[in-house]
Amino acid sequence: MLLVRSSRTGTNELATALESQQFQVTVAHSAQIACMELTAREYPLILLDLVDVGGAESTGGAGARENGEDDAPVNEGLRALREIRRVSPVSQVVVLVCGRLDLAACCQAVRYGAASFVEWSPGQSIDNIIDRLNQAMGRYEAAVEEGRQVHTRQIFDETGVPSQSQIMAKLLFQAKRAALISDAPILITGESGTGKQLLAEAIHRMDPKRRNKPFLTVNCAAITGSLAESALFGHRKGAFTGATEDRPGYFRAADGGTLLLDEISELERTLQPKLLRVLQEGMVMPVGDHREYPVDVRIIAACNRPLPVLVERNEFRLDLYQRLNVISLNVPPLRDRPGDIPLLVQFFLKRYASYYPHPIESVDPEVYEVLSRSIGSGNVRELENAVRQILALKTSGTRIELSDIPPHLLEKNANLRTEEQVTESLASAAIAVLRSGRRSLVDMLDEVERLILREALATSTGTHADLARQLGLSRRTFYNKLKKYDLSS
Repeated sequence: MLLVRSSRTGTNELATALESQQFQVTVAHSAQIACMELTAREYPLILLDLVDVGGAESTGGAGARENGEDDAPVNEGLRALREIRRVSPVSQVVVLVCGRLDLAACCQAVRYGAASFVEWSPGQSIDNIIDRLNQAMGRYEAAVEEGRQVHTRQIFDETGVPSQSQIMAKLLFQAKRAALISDAPILITGESGTGKQLLAEAIHRMDPKRRNKPFLTVNCAAITGSLAESALFGHRKGAFTGATEDRPGYFRAADGGTLLLDEISELERTLQPKLLRVLQEGMVMPVGDHREYPVDVRIIAACNRPLPVLVERNEFRLDLYQRLNVISLNVPPLRDRPGDIPLLVQFFLKRYASYYPHPIESVDPEVYEVLSRSIGSGNVRELENAVRQILALKTSGTRIELSDIPPHLLEKNANLRTEEQVTESLASAAIAVLRSGRRSLVDMLDEVERLILREALATSTGTHADLARQLGLSRRTFYNKLKKYDLSS
């Protein structure tokens, strides 16, 4: 254990007391020394003495923002915490607090890596400290096991999700934990096409109670109008025109298993209270029936629109959102995990092997590079469609090559390269002018900004508000710049 002590008296005695309880203690007298120790060897536990957590400095005021960060640390103790966690992200940091805990400051410290807090002053018993350290040791062992599973790809094998990135590993560990709680609703968020359904399927496979039962998906955007209630909850024969037989509906059909409500944000407002009742009571009433039927279904909801914003707009019920948001998982976009593209390509080549009469034996490495540069907001779905198109149109051979990539993706890649070349050319020209001493950097930036604004005004067909939005500027900033460069006319 590493004890990072402060200048207050008593911490030397604390180190001695901990050693008497069979803890091996190394004392560091500053954050710099602590980081050197952490670089040299691994410490599962770090006891950090923050004398001024909750003091006047830590609650805001002048200097509360540092380097442009809204929640940057504002005292030396919290700066030390941030640096220690950067050097040793697996170590569990228990913070010693002298006096009353300041909740706001402690929350800030947690965001920078504190595992727990314990109040202590010289002369007090160390029983609470020992208890906190033992709990932190359990978290450390769990973190080490998590890291081992990532290194050995165990978590990816268990979930069947094609990935190798750290960000997805953390998500899959959360999904694995969620899968074990068979009755808790799960809300999966993320941009369109990120693979939310793949994650929902993985959760169903890991659910020990439901894995052998049905997994059904319903697109809430596709069930609208008078038939939507029937699709979800079923109907009796003769309940409406065209109801020639009894239908159970998605909920009763998925009984015992999992129901994925995709695009939940598009669910009609009139259906939301009925869905809420199913979540609360576990009962459904088919259209045209006079009695309710019990259902045992795990609900997984997925959406690519922010439900809290829809709640504020009164487009989505707050109580339904709260019922769905018991466990929340966010799937990162593909641009945040480009290393997953080769695995995803291989996954889709196997899934759609029937599209091509010969087995694919290899893929040109440049294909992965082009796809990683060309796949945009379409995310995993766009990549999946690209692989399907490659297989469907391939005429010969057992190797995927650049010539097999759809033309629109090649064109997009060429455009990206052209943009990079333009940027590089502008940078080279600017450096040459700066070296000549004819213009300063400020003058050059102003001139470039003036030219861009002038060209944007000349080619725009929308309003000034539209143009400001396209340029990423507020209207006030936009008009100030027009006035600055005499472009207001």
